[in-house]
Amino acid sequence: MPSLGPTIEQRAHIDRLVSSIPDRTLPTYQHLTHDQLLRDHLIPNTPFLLTSSNTSQWPAAKALRTPGAKTGEASDPDLRGLRQYAHHVVPVANTLKPQFSEFERTERPLGDVLDLWENDIDAARGLYVKDWHLMAEIESEGRGVGEVYAVPECLRDDWLNPPYTPSPRATHSESASTSTSDFRFTYAGPALTYTPLHRDVYGSYSWSANVVGRKVWWLFSPERLDKIKDPNGELYFDVRDLENEGGAIKVLQQEGEIIFVPSGWHHQVLNIDFCISINHNLFSSPTLPRIYATLCLGQNRVEESILDVKEMIIDRLGTEDGSWEKEWFDEVQSLLEMDAGWNWKGFWVTVKKNLEMSPSLEHDLPPTPLQREWVWEVITQYKERREWVVLDNVKDIVLDVGRLST
Repeated sequence: MPSLGPTIEQRAHIDRLVSSIPDRTLPTYQHLTHDQLLRDHLIPNTPFLLTSSNTSQWPAAKALRTPGAKTGEASDPDLRGLRQYAHHVVPVANTLKPQFSEFERTERPLGDVLDLWENDIDAARGLYVKDWHLMAEIESEGRGVGEVYAVPECLRDDWLNPPYTPSPRATHSESASTSTSDFRFTYAGPALTYTPLHRDVYGSYSWSANVVGRKVWWLFSPERLDKIKDPNGELYFDVRDLENEGGAIKVLQQEGEIIFVPSGWHHQVLNIDFCISINHNLFSSPTLPRIYATLCLGQNRVEESILDVKEMIIDRLGTEDGSWEKEWFDEVQSLLEMDAGWNWKGFWVTVKKNLEMSPSLEHDLPPTPLQREWVWEVITQYKERREWVVLDNVKDIVLDVGRLST
């Protein structure tokens, strides 16, 4: 089988890149309690890493690494460990073919991609399996995600994904997210495949574990957003094209380490070995004000883009009885869901379900008074919006959230 590693030229490029990375300044923990996480990272919204001891016992770490890596070096991947999932149809990005703000994408059986990597790597060096819902697929087949990994305890207060359990779920419905989708992703791709500059869905937190290989991360706090936008206000695709790389916090993530990306932080990620990673988007009560603000901005963008529709509705219905407003907000909410992935109903349903059934043990949660404070902050702000009056179906859910937080 051809080597899955980089070419000689690619390795020289990678070595130059790695040599330019400064000494690590981000906190790195072997163990992190939820209290420490809350105090030092969730509330101040700052990044950190967990050491490889947090993933060393994962079944995936044993199944997907070829033994024999030297200390400080990454393992070669053992793609035989992925063959049991060859029937999964996965999203594949061709990172050699940029397309607008992403890459050319296709969907194909994982087995076909593995065949290309194993038999013709030179023709498949740009192929990157991204956003593969491996965990949801495993659960839908009646098995448990414990065959792959274990979510670190400090990261189990997760309002976007099903409550973590390593075992098979009793019913298929239990594997459905409390939101509308699954936000547990698996990525796999050769050296120099990458994810362009972006911010995570909903303005959520995220964490990423390198099961195999190493990555370089460029991190940008929200305060540096103006440094990574072009004159038209659009994000640059690749920060490596910018002077001083936009002033990023640049991090080399070693094999086995987990990196935590705060809410609203833009980032770009480059594989410098053949990498297989497990990633979660998540949020919880400390993030609610930021998630709420992100949704408000999303609604503003939608409204501005269809102001002509608003005028047509008013021309047709007039403004006397207020019926125009109901139709207008229904239209905006429908488009907001398509644009942002959810709308006000989806947001409040997610909050309600997580208050009704906590996703984690009590010792992994913020103190109840703090959680109530964050929930009531967004309730109070929402009640000042016109949607509070117009969207009756959402009002009932918000009232339920208030009762659950009293």
